[in-house]
Amino acid sequence: MTKARPFIDTFRDIEAGGLLDELSEAQYRLIDAIRLSGKGGKLVIELNYKPDGRGQMNIKADVKVKEPTLSRGTSLFFLTPEGNLDRRDPRQQDLPLRSVQEDEGTATLRNVSQ
Repeated sequence: MTKARPFIDTFRDIEAGGLLDELSEAQYRLIDAIRLSGKGGKLVIELNYKPDGRGQMNIKADVKVKEPTLSRGTSLFFLTPEGNLDRRDPRQQDLPLRSVQEDEGTATLRNVSQ
């Protein structure tokens, strides 16, 4: 009985090593996206074998990567009486701003060290 050639040896020869290069890059991007998002992802390798009838075998590889998506935040808007959207609540009154002058009679602040 002949010993089967290790799969990794055949895998390494697919596309003259180009498949392994593509998979290395795809895995790197996938791991980075998982690290950033905290969500899982998926890397699928599909190999299709097709004999050509003359003692040869064609192998076609397909790589699919499903990277997790980063969650998008939301933006809160208020509806104005005219039916528009505004970031500022139209029902909330504006507070008048004024400068505060330092009085001569106020105590001086002290820094306390421990």
